Amino acid sequence: MNNTYKYQLDKSSKKFRCPQCQKNTLVKYIETETKHYLDHHIGRCDREGKCAYHFTPKGNTPISILPENYKPEIPTYHKDDTIAMFGKNHMENNFILYLLQFFPSVDVEEVIQKFFIGTSNHWKGATVFLQVDECITVHAGKVMLYDAYTGKRVKKPFSYISWLHRVLHIKDFVLQQCLFGFHNLCESDIKTVGIVESEKTAIILSIFRRDIIWMATGSKSNFKSKLLKPLQDRKIIAFPDKTEFQDWNKTAKQLKKKGYSITCSHLLESLDLDAGDDLVDFLLPSKKVA
Repeated sequence: MNNTYKYQLDKSSKKFRCPQCQKNTLVKYIETETKHYLDHHIGRCDREGKCAYHFTPKGNTPISILPENYKPEIPTYHKDDTIAMFGKNHMENNFILYLLQFFPSVDVEEVIQKFFIGTSNHWKGATVFLQVDECITVHAGKVMLYDAYTGKRVKKPFSYISWLHRVLHIKDFVLQQCLFGFHNLCESDIKTVGIVESEKTAIILSIFRRDIIWMATGSKSNFKSKLLKPLQDRKIIAFPDKTEFQDWNKTAKQLKKKGYSITCSHLLESLDLDAGDDLVDFLLPSKKVA
């Protein structure tokens, strides 16, 4: 991929009448992608020493030009039966068992269905978080292992996290993520969208605050324009983890300039929490293994 500018001087031998010296020495600017000439007065006179006329186009920003032989990768999606395939054995799911310590079974069953929470035997008790779009197409799945008592991720002797396509040994899988919970956007045209980092947090907050459609980025770096673009016409509130406010707020400000109705909550920065903690760490009592 090559970087160039939106407008550039015509590289052909064509010359036009210069508005200043009236000689046929004006090189016009063209739009790089369409090759169309701009207005007659936008260009540079070749008589730099005697005339020096140069009228530059406004908004001449860098753009990326794809080479002629460029072929974009076609994203891979999981099979239509993926949701049903992993939507079983919930009582063997450590994350579900953790939720049942705090919430009635009817609420837990509701979020299981709402977020298509799956169970995997890749690790005993593992959870599958499926990234599903508005057409109920499964873009991706994250397989994670939680402690059924503390609700924390199991990270010893290693971090128990993988992608579903790796667990299923799908070769040449072209991953194109979407927000976790994105498929729930269709439940209301007026509800505010709440964005958090953790899938676990989005699920739990959907029980506490049903007036908000909760989604998760799945990682700090996924709070970006590419994933948030489908939400451009919605009101968005981002809730970054403790100490991550500066990074997310910077992105939110950039999106706001593009017309997004988005704010970034500073709530966790003012609370006595550890770095990396989120709203669930504030709302639910912490349990420690004896």
